[in-house]
Amino acid sequence: TLFRSLWGVLFDRVLLDAPCSGTGVISKDPGVKTNKDEKDILRCSHLQKELVLSAIDSVDADSETGGYLVYGTCSIMVEENEWVVDYALKKRNVKLVPTGLDFGKEGFTRFKERRFHPSLKLTRRFYPHTQNMDGFFVAKFKKFSNVIPKVLKENEYPAAEVPTSEQTKPKGKGQEKAQKEVLPV
Repeated sequence: TLFRSLWGVLFDRVLLDAPCSGTGVISKDPGVKTNKDEKDILRCSHLQKELVLSAIDSVDADSETGGYLVYGTCSIMVEENEWVVDYALKKRNVKLVPTGLDFGKEGFTRFKERRFHPSLKLTRRFYPHTQNMDGFFVAKFKKFSNVIPKVLKENEYPAAEVPTSEQTKPKGKGQEKAQKEVLPV
């Protein structure tokens, strides 16, 4: 928003490699396990929410070749990933689209007592122990309007993002199991 107000420029595409807790790179920096606490995670999450909204505001929904934002972290924490993406879906006229990555795990649509927009299954999670690489998270947004929606209630999404009956159908056994997956510590 600041960039847009200073220069009046909108971009076709934006990549936001958000600052994060680094929990996906514990193998390279074991100190992450002992140097981070819940307050650090929540501080990162707050900053990420501000940055993702600013990045969305910098993307031009009317671009013929773009209107996309890719959001990524090197964290495996839900607070820095699905919570941030779900927040953006509620606050801006964006939708999630496939990342184009055919490996990794689907993002969570629920975690503990939290429920996220069904389209979060389009995000991707990568774990060091299963993909033999650093842990990280990727989401790809498509902006469908440059208008910033009015303030909505906590569990409301802009009109185009209300889950359809197809999105809310019960999942098969294999999909149900993936949602119950335990995060590595």
